[in-house]
Amino acid sequence: MIKTVASLKTLLLPCLLFSSFAVHGQPRDSAKVVISHIFFCVDSITYQNLFNNDFIGKVFANAREISSKTLTDSWTGKYLNGRQSYIEVFAPDYKKVKPELGDKFGDVSLVFRTKKPGDINEINELMRADKRKTDLKIIEYEDSGKVIPFIQNLHMSNFELQETFRPYIEEFTVEFLKLCGFNENEIKSGITEEQFREKRRGKKYEKLYDNIEKIELILTRDEFEYLAQTLKYLNFSQTGHLFTNNALEISCSVQQNRSYKLKAVYFKLLNKAENINIEISKNLTFKASGLKASFHFN
Repeated sequence: MIKTVASLKTLLLPCLLFSSFAVHGQPRDSAKVVISHIFFCVDSITYQNLFNNDFIGKVFANAREISSKTLTDSWTGKYLNGRQSYIEVFAPDYKKVKPELGDKFGDVSLVFRTKKPGDINEINELMRADKRKTDLKIIEYEDSGKVIPFIQNLHMSNFELQETFRPYIEEFTVEFLKLCGFNENEIKSGITEEQFREKRRGKKYEKLYDNIEKIELILTRDEFEYLAQTLKYLNFSQTGHLFTNNALEISCSVQQNRSYKLKAVYFKLLNKAENINIEISKNLTFKASGLKASFHFN
């Protein structure tokens, strides 16, 4: 199971590094991606309090709690949808016999989305050409008795780490995008998050949250190497523990003993906000000032 896409229900409502290197060290082009979302599992009190403040729940982003179901999984999460990316938050699910990524306190995933159909296969081929083990699968749901291939997910296999921390890539299927109202020319040109959301809502985005611009992580050495290996194929450059592309910065601290992987998430805003400091719980604080906002995990 991968909990993904600002909830399957949300999407269905309206339509129902390095620089890249070659195998022998020569430069090569990789399919580029954008940040889609971050999902993480917090304590139950933080989850319960997330939308209590009106600024977060009504002004900052399109906020909602939604339950979703695919052919292989079901889940409930809280979502903060921005213009170009979103945040997906879960509470621990202690009832599951086999908890997966997103079910356990501290689970974190960074999710990147391809820009055009077929790019995910290109990334997979580049990884496999370097003898990397990968997992590429199609997530499906059922609608009126028909099985719909919905989205493809790709990650580099690492069985010791991937059920608590996983960077991965996603790509909507052409069939799903057509069901949502996009034509072939639009799909070939690439559907942005903004276009996708506006198609669903039927109106322009009106909140403050524009995009994720920086993520701060506290990782073990193995988790850091796992992230670095993945970002290698996504056109990120690396300087020490810092990864960047033209829109996103990922900063890592390496610690073997830590209580939580996420340290902070920073956002660009579309309009200025007053100085705001909101204590969601003892474990999470939200701040906003001017054209910037952030979550800080204590």
